[in-house]
Parts: sequence; C-alpha cells; structure tokens
Amino acid sequence: MTAREIITSVVARRSREMFLIDANTGREITYGEFHRLASNLAAELRRRGAGRGDRIAVMLPNSCELAIFYFACVYLGSVIVPINPLLSWSDVEFIVESCKPAMIVAGISSISALQALHKNIIPLLTAQDSSAAGVNGGIRIDELPNASEFVPLDNATDDDPIVIMYTSGTSAKPKGLAHRLGRMVRNASAFAKTQKIGEDSRFYLTLSMAYMGGFYNLLLLPFLCGASVVVDHVFDARSSLHFWEKAKRNRVNALWMAPTVLSILLRMDRGRTGEDFCRNDVRHAFVGFAPLSLRVKNEFERRYGVRLIENYGLSETLFVTARSGEGETSGYVGEPLPGIALRVLADNQEPVATGDDGEVQILTPDLMAGYLDANGNLLEMDSGQWFSTGDVGHVDQSGALSITGRKKDLIIRGGVNISPAAVEETLLQVEGVADASVVSIPHELYGEDIVAVLKLDTGLVLESMLESLISHARMNLAQHQQPARYVAIDEFPRTSNGKVQKTRLRQLVAEKLHVHSLSDRANEADRVGAAR
Repeated sequence: MTAREIITSVVARRSREMFLIDANTGREITYGEFHRLASNLAAELRRRGAGRGDRIAVMLPNSCELAIFYFACVYLGSVIVPINPLLSWSDVEFIVESCKPAMIVAGISSISALQALHKNIIPLLTAQDSSAAGVNGGIRIDELPNASEFVPLDNATDDDPIVIMYTSGTSAKPKGLAHRLGRMVRNASAFAKTQKIGEDSRFYLTLSMAYMGGFYNLLLLPFLCGASVVVDHVFDARSSLHFWEKAKRNRVNALWMAPTVLSILLRMDRGRTGEDFCRNDVRHAFVGFAPLSLRVKNEFERRYGVRLIENYGLSETLFVTARSGEGETSGYVGEPLPGIALRVLADNQEPVATGDDGEVQILTPDLMAGYLDANGNLLEMDSGQWFSTGDVGHVDQSGALSITGRKKDLIIRGGVNISPAAVEETLLQVEGVADASVVSIPHELYGEDIVAVLKLDTGLVLESMLESLISHARMNLAQHQQPARYVAIDEFPRTSNGKVQKTRLRQLVAEKLHVHSLSDRANEADRVGAAR
C-alpha cells in the first residue's frame, strides 16, 4: 500500500474512534473529526496561497491545533517546518532565513516579532486563545467552513517531502534535514509492528511537537496504528508534580520518555500514584533520544514496575533498532528493524571484530531525503549508501546493537581511546551522584585529560564526596580512565531532547578551571575537586 492509501484507510477504519485528547481542556477528537478539521484547514491554507511542495513554517506550542495543522500540510502536499517557540530569537531567525518558507503560521503571541522576518504571517488560534479580537486574518480551526470539495493527499506520492526538521543540536546552529512521506510511514509502521503497538494503545504526548519525538514518535506513529494520543504541554520539572495524575485520569497506557524525564520523575515523585498506575495500566514504556544510564534504568524499573524499552535511531535515519531482549548491558538498544543493516568500522574504515567498538554505520531505505544547504536547497542523499552515525558501539553475535558513546566525544589520553560513557556509568554508581558527564581538557603531556562533571543530590557538596569518588574510580576503572578533575555543577546544559551539550559543557569546565593549556595535571595531587 502507498502512504496515501495507508493514511486514508486508517481514517476510514477508525472514523468514530478517539484519536486526540487535550490533557488540559478534556476535549476529545475522533479520527473522523480530526480528518474533517485537517481537511478544512488544508483548504483554507490553499485559499491563502499555499500549495503542493511549498514550505510552511509553524511556531506553536504543543496543542491539538498543532496536530491538526501538521496533517493539514500533509493533506495539502506542503512541507512542514516546525519551529520551537522556546528557541532563541537568533535561532528562529536562522531557521526562517534557511528554509525560506512560503508562509509562517504562528500563535498570536509570536505574530508581531515574526513580522520582521516574513511578509506572510498567519495567526492560528488555539484553545488557550479565548478571543480572536484584534487578530487580523487569524484562523480558528473550529470556525472554518466545511471543505467538502477538498481531496486530501490528492496526487500524493511516497517520494513527496513531508517535513524539514531542524535538529535541536549539541552545538552551533540547528541543521535542517528533510524526510519523505513514504519513508516515514514505512519506518513508523515497521517499528510499531515489531513492538506490537495496536489500536488499544493510548500515548501521552509531553515531548515538544517541534522535534521528532513529539511529531513522529508521538503523533504520526500512533495515527498510523489507529491508536490515541493525550496531548499536553512539554514536560518540565513543574509538570512532573502532576504527571502521573494526568496520565491516570486520561487512561494512558503507553509512554515515550527521554532519560531526563525519568530522572526528574524519580527525583520529584513523592507519592504512590505513579507506582500503582505503571504496574496496573502501562503496557509500553519506551525510552529514547539520549543515552539511558543503567542506574536510572534499573532504579526506574524497580520503583515503577515497568520494563523500559530502549530503541536507537537518529533524526536522519528514523528508527533503526527496537529492543527485544532482556539484556542488562549498558548501551544495549536492540536489533535492527526489517530491511535495515548495521556495520561497525574502525578508524581505518575496516570492519571490526564482533563485539569490538567502532563507528556505527547504517544502511536503511528510510534515510532522510537530505540536508538543506546555506541557500535552503535540498542536498539529496542516496538511501542506498551507508550512513555514518558518529556514534561508537558494537554488534554482538546475535546482531544486537549497543551504543557506547559518540566518536567526537572520545577522549584520547596518551594515545589510548577512552569512552566517556564507561566512566560516567561508573561514577553514577556512587551514592549522592544524581548525574554525571565526562569531558576532556587539554594536557601538554597526554594530549587530553579527563574531567568528571557531576550533579549531586540536594544538600551535598563535592568536597565531602571526593574521597569516596576517587576510591570508587580506582576500584572500578582502569588507570587510564581515572578522572584528573571532578567538578560539581547545578544543571547540565542540554538540548530540548535531553542530550547533554558537551561542547557547552567543555566551555563551562574551562571557565571553572581557568583552563587554556594544562602542563601537569596527571599526578595524584591534582585529583581534587574544583569549587562550585
């Protein structure tokens, strides 16, 4: 079946069944109503000049209206360009200049600022906007006329571009990459089949819909499964206080979380609601978007009584693996999906032995269409070519993949490669360490040396823990893996998906330690903690 046939068949089959539930207003939208509203909005966008292949940027918070807008663009054949409303203004300006959209659809709070960037700005009102008074040309989806003449996905093909997603990035400016409709539909369907996600699944959407987690994992994939989605604000520490109550009230049974969400829930949750809810109601608990430490995994599973299902994928490749085994090995992310191949290469581009670490490369029919160049043109990629991930890992005899770090994050100390992930996992075993990230600093003799950056439990200070940290590291790490410095930090700089921004973290460490070049940091006397 083509992507068009799959989408229309889902609507026909599930027309009277629930698709979206607004976690804050309680509004419920069936597949049939969702299809009608998306068609009406698509017709309105076409009336305002949008057409097949046009790029339409959108800057809206998580909402049912944003979900309807996404499908309106798919129905129209336009290309979605999501912009996170929480981005810095310089990043918003960069994305608009990069993708060169035909129009920008935005919430009323962003309209005046965006008018300086583009001449065609269309306000789209959400349920939180009580009145459209004073908003010229604003669209309220519920008030649009019924577009009975509009034909969704008319002339659509599997090769049509569907979205240009700007990665949240770990450094520098966001990078725009495009995906094709057919590849996204095929990949999501393959993952759902492998994980037995069905029509009775109800997901809790608390990741940003401006990125792949909220758009692809928690909206498009559930739609293709005929499942339902509870739409809520983006998760943060404050929302963690009511996370489980909302999930239970809305009869959620499938979760998709980043490791940082797990950590915050473990730290902030003081009641039994979540523990009872997970044990009784949660069927799927997926984790992705960033490395999951074995300590957090074990603690969460033990407390909440659910099995966390890790998977591996990139914005460029979509889903690559799905975890099926019960292995407890740190970094294990599962077996490749059907039709996807893996290989692991050494620095000389030769294959490594089974079980040895190297750079992971992927051959997938679901590869992105390509990156955008500086002028907004698509640099198309060949899905028949191996894609270098930049991730370091290994494949075992069964074909299962484990990710152990990032190639660019490897620390080369005295000619020896050191994986920060191995050091981080060891330090997380020390009581009182809430989170850990390992980066390098310059060393004149060894080239690089190791700094362990730690977030400690509330009330603890680094000086009181140094002895136990150093002792634990000596017992559990090789000599070349021993941190030269320990630094305490209140919060790690992270991307919107929870990944630690190691480039920024290195800058913070350099500022704390006043590091430009280090000449003699390897001796024992230098194994002291830097002050906060």
